[in-house]
Amino acid sequence: MRPDRVWSISLYKGTVSHENFSKTGSGILQLLAPCHAEAVRILGGSSSRDTDKRVECEKIGMSWINSGISDFPEVLPDCVYYLKLKQLGEMIDCGSHDVAICGVESMLVQDDGVVPVGNEGKPRDGHLNTGLLREKGIINEQGRVEILD
Repeated sequence: MRPDRVWSISLYKGTVSHENFSKTGSGILQLLAPCHAEAVRILGGSSSRDTDKRVECEKIGMSWINSGISDFPEVLPDCVYYLKLKQLGEMIDCGSHDVAICGVESMLVQDDGVVPVGNEGKPRDGHLNTGLLREKGIINEQGRVEILD
């Protein structure tokens, strides 16, 4: 991947994800596919403090899998790709969120193994987007998860 790839992520303050990323300065970004739409309510609409997201994902048939890579955690199956990110510089305070600018250290494309930074990895088409999530009633116009009763 040339030139060096940079990705920005937004982390909602006070979440377990924010705390974990702040401690390590690194993480795995999983680019979701349309098949993950129903998991968005679990992943983005609840807190790991209150909900065991692994168990809840299993209940909807989305069991986490071993990536097969020693420095990757368990991941959701069938993501378009998985990016190993490393924070560059300080987080940027954006009010309710912090933004981190990250370098892409490696990319895992399921069934293809790790694509080291510097190679031309081609991700699969078909990533999940907010238009589809709004169409399915999973998020509202403000981009917030619609919680079901």
